[in-house]
Amino acid sequence: MSPDSKYKNYTIEEFVEDDDFRRWVEVPNEILTTFWTNFQQVFPEKVKLIEQARVIVETLSINEGTLHRDEYSDSLNQLKDHLRLKNERERKRVRRMRFIWQSAAAVLLIPLLTISVYWFANDYIPSRQSHMVSYIVPNGQKSNVILADGTTVWLNSGSKLSYAADPSGGFRRVKLEGEAYFEVTKDKHRPFIVETNDYSVKVYGTKFNVRAYDDLKESETILKEGAITIISNDHGEIKMNPGERFTLTNDDKYTISRVNPDLYLSWKDNILKINNERLSDLVIRMERWYGVKIKVRNFDAVKDLRYTLTIKTESLREMLELMRYVTPFNYTIDGENVVLNYQT
Repeated sequence: MSPDSKYKNYTIEEFVEDDDFRRWVEVPNEILTTFWTNFQQVFPEKVKLIEQARVIVETLSINEGTLHRDEYSDSLNQLKDHLRLKNERERKRVRRMRFIWQSAAAVLLIPLLTISVYWFANDYIPSRQSHMVSYIVPNGQKSNVILADGTTVWLNSGSKLSYAADPSGGFRRVKLEGEAYFEVTKDKHRPFIVETNDYSVKVYGTKFNVRAYDDLKESETILKEGAITIISNDHGEIKMNPGERFTLTNDDKYTISRVNPDLYLSWKDNILKINNERLSDLVIRMERWYGVKIKVRNFDAVKDLRYTLTIKTESLREMLELMRYVTPFNYTIDGENVVLNYQT
């Protein structure tokens, strides 16, 4: 499929009834996510229509072969009417705003009116032309995203990437919560900015990894190729060279060290490398990697135990068995709930 396709002329009903669209909403994969993201970037006028169709699909929970159109047509029409009324209320609100501005023109001085109209136009128009797009990757999964400027992003489990969709590729700023590996398209005139809750990364074209989960004690950036600049409110601008690792702790202390980037970037190739990692941090990574919840009995007594191992295709049970060779413990697995019981 390519963004320039039959979908550019689709109605809400056609989106809802399309097999690939429903599959993207209900059981997304990397191929479908990349396609529909690119489609919305190329045809931003369809973004609102797609969001409405998503609501309908999610509400009706339409699965292949389970419902006939006649069975959900009434609900579909009700949802369409609801969305139409919502859009009509929004249009009335805009018309009221225009009336207020027109009325104000009769009493405001010309200079003040000029300034006000300039502010209103610059505040309102971009919000109609640009749309926020977010990718959310649940625990136990990974995803790949290609942005409008050609930049490729790999998203690790439990991560969220947000940015303003722009079909021209003019915006080069994203917000990251979690972990992502970036291969940024080079552009000397337009820097690419990655924002986290703790700092920002500015690049012009390079390969690097950012890990910034809220529940970890430190965030980090690993530079594989090129050059980047870390921008921090408390530490200013910090330039990095290939093979360096920047870390920032929760108490705002940072370090720069030399590392082998491949040890930290293997996750995007479905390889989990653990290098002398504390159990307290390893448990969090395992929860994201396997999509489970892990409880450790006597946690305070064993949280500083350290592990070094490499996981490729091993299951959760196989990983736990590998850990038991280092420090014996018992465990139980009940669906998505795992309990580790260390003898202390």
